[in-house]
Amino acid sequence: MPMTLADSELIHPTAVISAEAVLAPDVQVGPFAIVEGPVSIGPGCVIEGHACLTGPMELGRDNFIGHGAVLGKAPQHRRDPGDSTRLVVGDGNVIREYVTIHRGTSARGETRIGQRNYLMIGCHIGHDAIVGDGCTIVNGALIGGHAELQDGCILSAHAAVQQHVRIGRLAMIGGLGSTTKDVPPFVLLQGYNAVSGLNLVGLRRAGFSVKAINALRDAYRILYKEGRTRTTALERIEADLGHIAEVSEFVSFIRQSSLGINPARDADRIHRTF
Repeated sequence: MPMTLADSELIHPTAVISAEAVLAPDVQVGPFAIVEGPVSIGPGCVIEGHACLTGPMELGRDNFIGHGAVLGKAPQHRRDPGDSTRLVVGDGNVIREYVTIHRGTSARGETRIGQRNYLMIGCHIGHDAIVGDGCTIVNGALIGGHAELQDGCILSAHAAVQQHVRIGRLAMIGGLGSTTKDVPPFVLLQGYNAVSGLNLVGLRRAGFSVKAINALRDAYRILYKEGRTRTTALERIEADLGHIAEVSEFVSFIRQSSLGINPARDADRIHRTF
């Protein structure tokens, strides 16, 4: 049976556990941690000392919450305190020291974190953001409200993602990089609003075939190197390479973009709006 009070030897006596909280029997809670309001914590979770979890919040199984992390507090929004919203966290995530994740606003209703993500020290995920599965968010990275990170993407140290931006699957933002536009799947962004190539290391580690990688190389060249407009480039990519699933995903993501995508860093300094 789940526990509703701090009545387990796995819970440090200095921890403060709300009567509204529901903890699986094997949850570990460290000294001076706070679990306030309606928080559900699944089996196998470890909450280190001085962490603060605020409901409404759902935390899946086998999550590690590091020292001083603050999850589920009200959104940083001038007009919407998120009184009836929540934070939902999946299974198997590592959320290290001093990470902050805010619950949603009434616009979306929740902030959602998927499974097997690795969130390093001091990174921030804003209200209404969606993080997929298997993402790595390195120390100090900042993710604005309503942003979306698709599966397997990497944000290097102190990267910054503006609100409402989408980061595609297996894309990577280099250290100190930032973006105000969508970042397509499989690409590498370095610096400010500048794509620099494919995330080849990530694609190989993910087991992409040589055929798929070569097709993405061709798609990248057509889009970023041949001086075409976005519309004509995507039409050419679809005609030549659209039968390859990874290329089709690349094209579909770009077609769905409302913010546009960034130009290539070395595109003769011509910063077209894609």
